Amino acid sequence: MSVRTKRPRFNLTDLDYEFHYFIKNMSCRAVMRLPYTYRCRMATQVSDCKRIINFFNYFRMMYCSIDIHDKATEVLLMFLFGFICVAFLWLMSFNIGTYFSPVLKIISIKLHMNEYLAGVTFLAFGNCSPEIIANLMPVRADAPIFTIAVGNILAIILLSGGTVCFLRPFKINGHSTLRDLLFLLLGVEVLRFVMIKEGAVTLGEGIVLFSIYVVYVAINIADLALLRHYIKKLRRELDYLGSLTPPPTNEINAKLRKLTSWEEQDDIGIKDTTQYRRSRDTSNQFSNMTSSGYFVTPRPENLPGHIDYETNRTRLHNPENPRNLQLFTEFFQSLNPVDEEAWQLGGWLSRVYLIARCPLVFVLQLFIPVVDYEKVKHGWSKLLNCTQIVTNPFVVITLVHSGVSSVYKSWHITLDFSLSMWSPCLTVPLAIGIFLHSRSDVPPCYHHLFIILTFFSSMVTLWIAATELEVLSEIVGIVFNLSETFMAVTFGAVSNATPDIIANYQLALQGYGRMAFAAIIGGPVFAILISMSLAFMFNHRVRESGAESWVYGDLGDNCYLFLVITIVTTLWWSVTFNFHARRSAGVFLWLLYFQFLLFAVCVEWELVHEFSRDQYFKPI
Repeated sequence: MSVRTKRPRFNLTDLDYEFHYFIKNMSCRAVMRLPYTYRCRMATQVSDCKRIINFFNYFRMMYCSIDIHDKATEVLLMFLFGFICVAFLWLMSFNIGTYFSPVLKIISIKLHMNEYLAGVTFLAFGNCSPEIIANLMPVRADAPIFTIAVGNILAIILLSGGTVCFLRPFKINGHSTLRDLLFLLLGVEVLRFVMIKEGAVTLGEGIVLFSIYVVYVAINIADLALLRHYIKKLRRELDYLGSLTPPPTNEINAKLRKLTSWEEQDDIGIKDTTQYRRSRDTSNQFSNMTSSGYFVTPRPENLPGHIDYETNRTRLHNPENPRNLQLFTEFFQSLNPVDEEAWQLGGWLSRVYLIARCPLVFVLQLFIPVVDYEKVKHGWSKLLNCTQIVTNPFVVITLVHSGVSSVYKSWHITLDFSLSMWSPCLTVPLAIGIFLHSRSDVPPCYHHLFIILTFFSSMVTLWIAATELEVLSEIVGIVFNLSETFMAVTFGAVSNATPDIIANYQLALQGYGRMAFAAIIGGPVFAILISMSLAFMFNHRVRESGAESWVYGDLGDNCYLFLVITIVTTLWWSVTFNFHARRSAGVFLWLLYFQFLLFAVCVEWELVHEFSRDQYFKPI
C-alpha cells in the first residue's frame, strides 16, 4: 500500500504579494542598510543584486561564503577587491600589449593602411571593445550609459592624450586631427539631441549614429587614397623636373620636402623596439625621457628604423635541420612566464614584479598564441602552437558559453562544457596535421591564420576583465554609499582608461606616435557612435519611454560640457602649437581632467549643484 503525501498548501495574503513585489523592486543599496545577519538571504533574493554579477557573485561571496559580520571586515575586503581590480587592469594591459597590438599591426600591414587609419579603426576598436561589451551586459541594463561613455572619453583624451604628449612629443597629423575632433563634436551633439529630445530613443536613431561612423571611416579611407594618389602624381612631376636641363633646383627641393612629408604620413611598418624594451626593463625609461627637464619639450627624436620581418621569419631556418629541432626545449622556453631579458636587465623590484605576475602570464601563454612580426620566427613555437589549436577553442567556447548560460551554484559561475567538449573532435586532427606538416625552425606559410585564435581569445579575456572591473567598482560604490554615476565617471572611467593609457604610451615610445594619437581621438568617436548605437539597438530598456532620464544620468550635462571644452581647447592648442604635441599641452590636459574630477567630487558631496536641471514631474 502506497502512502500519498500531500504538498503543503499556503494561503498567500496580500502582505505576501506585497513583500514579493518589494523584493523584486528593491535596490541592492537598500540591502547595505540591513543588519549583517540578514544580508546573505537578501543578497541572494533581491533581483538588483543578481544583476551585479559576472563570473563571480561577489555579494554571495561576501555575506554567505565569507559571512561578514562587521564593518571592519567589509572595508578590508573592499581593499582586497581594489587589489583584484589592479590585477584585472594589468591583465587587460598585458593582453593588449602582448597579443592584441601586434595582431593589429599585422592586419594594418596586410590591408596596406597607414598609421593614422590603423589608429582610428583597429586600434580604436581594440581600446574601446571592452566598453562595447560592457554596455551589452546585464550589469549596465539600467545604468547611465551616456554619462559612463562620455566620462570614459574624457579620461581617454585628457589622461591618455596628456600622457602621450608629455612623454613623447611629436608632430601631429594636422588636417586629420581637426577632421576627427569635429566628427567627435558632431557625434556628441547628435547623441545628446537624441537623449534630451521629447520621446523615447528609437531603433532608427541608433542606426543613424552607426551610419555616421560608417561615413567617418569612409572619409578616412578616401583621405588615404587621395594621399597616395598625390604621392604618385608628385613623383611623376619630380621625374619630369629632373629630366629638364638645367633642372629647377628650388622647385625640386620644395617638392622633395613635400614628398617626404607625405611619405611619412603614408608610412607604416614594424619598427625596431629593442632600445625601448631595454630602457623599460632597466627602469631608466622615465629618467631618459625627462633628462632635459620635466616641463621642457625635448627635440624630436629620430624614429626607430623598420625591421625586416621576412628576415625575422626565416632567420633560424636551414633546410638541413631536422623538422623537430629543439622541439621540447623551445616548448618550455615559450611557456616560461619570466621574460629572460627583463630579468637580466632589471633590478630587484622589477624581478619581484616579474615573479608576481607569473601565474597570470602562464595561464595566458597556455592558450593564446603569439603572432608578432618583431619576434624571431614571428613567435612561432611548433609544439606550443599545435597544442593551442586544441586548447584555445576549448577555453574560449567554455568561457563564452558559461557566461551566456550564467548558472551559479555557489559564489562563482558553473563552467559549462556541453559545447566545448566537442571541439577536440575537429581541432585534434587539425593540430596533428599541422604538427606533421610544419617545421620547428620556421613558421609555416599559414602561421598568420593563428591571428584568428589570438584575436578572439584576446577579446574574450578583455570582456571578462572589463566586466569584472565594472562589477567590482559598482560593489565598492554600493558598500561605501557612493552614487553609481560618481563611481562611473571617476574610478570606473580611470580604470577603463588605464589600459588605453598603457597601450597608447607604449606605442608612442615605440615610434608609433601618430597611431597612438589617432586612437586617442578615433577611440572616443568609436565609443560615442558605435558603443551607444549598439546599446540603443540591443538594449530594449533604453528604448522604453522615460528611460532618457536614467540613461543620461545626473552628471550627464557635466560630462557633456567638459567634453565640449576638451574638444575646443584641443583644437586651440593644436593650431597654436602648429600641430606639435608639446609637454605643456600634456600638462594642460591633465589639469583639465583634475578640474573635472574636482567638480564631480563637489557634486557628490553636495557642495555644488550639477549643471543638469532638477527633474520636474507634472501633477497628476
